[in-house]
Amino acid sequence: MPISGGLADVSNALLFSTVILYALAMLSYAGDLAFAKQRVMTGVPARVAVGAGGPPVAVPLNATPPAADQPADESRSDSRWPSGLWMRTAYGLTCIGLFCHVLAIATRGLAEHRVPWGNMYEFVAAITCMAVLVLVVASARYKAYYMGLFVLVPVVFGLGVDLTLIYTPAGSLVPALQSYWIAIHVTAMIVAAGLFIFGAVVTTTYLLAERSQRRVAAGQPSWSLGILSHLPGPIVLDRLSYRSVLFGFPVWTFGVMAGAIWADHAWGRYWGWDPKETWSFITWVVYAMFLHARATAGWRGRRAAWIHLAGFGCLMFNLIGINLLVTGLHSYAGI
Repeated sequence: MPISGGLADVSNALLFSTVILYALAMLSYAGDLAFAKQRVMTGVPARVAVGAGGPPVAVPLNATPPAADQPADESRSDSRWPSGLWMRTAYGLTCIGLFCHVLAIATRGLAEHRVPWGNMYEFVAAITCMAVLVLVVASARYKAYYMGLFVLVPVVFGLGVDLTLIYTPAGSLVPALQSYWIAIHVTAMIVAAGLFIFGAVVTTTYLLAERSQRRVAAGQPSWSLGILSHLPGPIVLDRLSYRSVLFGFPVWTFGVMAGAIWADHAWGRYWGWDPKETWSFITWVVYAMFLHARATAGWRGRRAAWIHLAGFGCLMFNLIGINLLVTGLHSYAGI
């Protein structure tokens, strides 16, 4: 039955506030790209002019790290806070927005007295929250603040669609979902999906940076309007996207296995080739191909990136397309 008032309304207000905060953070990230000076990647030493005491010359962010044993994205410094007013403002707003996002999901669950991902509206809110959480952690761990704008654009769009087109009032779970396995299976899928979203955004940015680098090397003008000069080189972006899949793939694997166990409890069989099950497995296979290609064939760069994006396409079709276009045993998860 529908639940109105109280915590459900608080959750709606918090999620709306989250979209506003993310939008402001997105604009601040864009302001940093537009107005801030080209930064020197922490951990990449500046070149020093010949002669003692010569003025340092900044190394552009799209340069290859100078030492293999100290890649730029693994550098460390005493400060975890980004430099520059625009970037500090953007990151601060992102963290505040994430806090409101988590509160919105928590109050929704408290209002319903269950885990708050029993329908498409709640699931989209959860995976976008996970994507921003990955952004915040990657920013603190790997200094990946530069990915803020590129991650928040799809997050703000997704939450906008979530609040307007697929909003579902708070209510009880349908009988098919009334199991403790929803807290295990769906949670794992949410965590993995958030990691895969972040990785796909980084991979897309990598392809743009790599193409721009090839154009410059060929003596052609860059078409990036200076935006890519604020990003690290393709090597760093490739490594960051790879790590997101390394973390996400075992979680997705666990989620598929947990779903099979839940299916046995609910329907008396572990696997029935339901459309959702089939595309979960296809997604798993494509991401496994990506990891296998990098580990055994030594694939790097564009070829591996396109496999990565193919896996993400399968993921999006599984999460959205199946619910909207295909009827199956998981149809209750749709809008």
